[in-house]
Amino acid sequence: MPGQRQNLALLPSVFFEQTCPMPRSPALPQSTPPAAWWWAAALIFAWFLVLRANWWEWSLNPQYSYGTLVPILALLLLARRWPDRPAPAAPSAAGRTVAIIFFLAAALLLAALQPMVLSNADWRMVPALAAVAGVTMTLCLIFFLGGTPWLKHFGFPVLFFLVAVPWPRPQENAIMSWLMSHNTGLCVEALHWMGYPAEQRGNLIAIPGSLLGVEEACSGIRSLQSNIMVALAVGEFFRLTIPRRIFLFFLGLAAALGGNAIRSLTLSVAACKSGSEAVDQIHDGTGLAVLIASSALVLLAGKLLSRRGPSSLPAPCSPLPAPSFFHEISNLKFSMPVALAAAGIVLWSASWIGGEAWFRWHESKAPALPVMWTIAPPGPEDNAREVPIAERTLDVLLFPVTAYSEQWRGENGWQWQAFYFQWPAGPTSVQSAFIVHDPRVCLGAAGFELETKLPTWTAEANGFRLPFQRYLFRDRGRPVHVFHAVVEDDGTPSGVDNEFSFDKNIRWQNIVAGRRNRGLRVLEFAVRGPTDPAAAEAAAQEWLNRRIVAERDSDK
Repeated sequence: MPGQRQNLALLPSVFFEQTCPMPRSPALPQSTPPAAWWWAAALIFAWFLVLRANWWEWSLNPQYSYGTLVPILALLLLARRWPDRPAPAAPSAAGRTVAIIFFLAAALLLAALQPMVLSNADWRMVPALAAVAGVTMTLCLIFFLGGTPWLKHFGFPVLFFLVAVPWPRPQENAIMSWLMSHNTGLCVEALHWMGYPAEQRGNLIAIPGSLLGVEEACSGIRSLQSNIMVALAVGEFFRLTIPRRIFLFFLGLAAALGGNAIRSLTLSVAACKSGSEAVDQIHDGTGLAVLIASSALVLLAGKLLSRRGPSSLPAPCSPLPAPSFFHEISNLKFSMPVALAAAGIVLWSASWIGGEAWFRWHESKAPALPVMWTIAPPGPEDNAREVPIAERTLDVLLFPVTAYSEQWRGENGWQWQAFYFQWPAGPTSVQSAFIVHDPRVCLGAAGFELETKLPTWTAEANGFRLPFQRYLFRDRGRPVHVFHAVVEDDGTPSGVDNEFSFDKNIRWQNIVAGRRNRGLRVLEFAVRGPTDPAAAEAAAQEWLNRRIVAERDSDK
């Protein structure tokens, strides 16, 4: 949604309630020893680095904006488990050894990830591994403090953080494609039953006068992920039994998918009655309504399930006395060495600061960026008209600094459409150019069938070299030739592998070479009409000769 990020869980103040009132802490003469403060500082610093690795997706990708709530909910769920905690038990010698090994491995992993966070924040492996490292270290500390009883008791709230981790792109894209396709088919069938003419074209709904896109926001994937988070949090808060938590989980999925189907149908009917302008007016409101309704349904179901039958909640009050948290932790005898906490802080700081120094040193030696190319405004001979790009589309593309689209028809009757996008330096450029705006994904969603990938072609226009990936699609049997070029702002081409993602070898090479994400620009155009690839290439070269200019000359 344009310029906004929705909070995807509306949870009432009951999350701040305690299981039962705790007695006052008795006066304790001893003060908190330095070991507790060292480990508290190490844990806080580690989780700061974990949140930093995930923050990029949470703040820029609306699909994961709910992730900002997850750390808060995890802390609240941990606090809710504290009053009925079991008595701590000393871990065995073998258990301590295994815990130390896991802790050290997780600490080293978190340190190794810091240069990747600086240069590849969009690489979803990075936040996922950082989250696993933070969860592992926290569970190890809980095990050392209270042994197996505490690990079982506090394990779920710690593991709950993993619901905020971005999904792997191949699996996410597959689920999203399936949801969009079936959502579109369901809407078209419902429109037919209601008497409206409609046709499914990939993930688009063709109605008289316009095409309605079932974009990612309407696919159900956002509310699907946020409802998973809500269902797990509500089930844990009410301490439901495992079967009831499973029921709540599937109820959340059904509410998300059903709500988005109703939303898509509502938008489609509005488009049929009042045109595409009506869709823009109610698009955000219907999304918020689905969000509130599905979250409220899960919360209400959790409350009812907690009243009707047993739960996993222990006795109303803990039999243990209730001294303050830090005093109780201080009295435990199973602490890990203080030197290990200090070593972790030093290691993570060195990795973070050293990585930043590594990139800045290489950037200080890098040559100045050359003059780059851009697209000149169309002239009278181009016979082109600009096609506005919807704000929702720019949101999905993570807001490029330049976004331009035009259409024209050649003298020979061939139909053309061109797109030009530019992103500033940073991880948004990589994610948007290589993953979000891939013609194989975008055109496939529009109902085009990829027939083959043609040989690459490097065009030369006004002193600039543009490397194009080339594809041959079919649109209802007619050939469509697509040219797609991605160039970094230093003039070097960037490659895409055959799995619709950024070449991972380039990521490692950039770290070694001290190269952070530079600005990227994408030029893509498609032509419907020519059957010969050579004819399409010659026509594309002619267009490039007219329109590709240096940025300093673009306003002349």
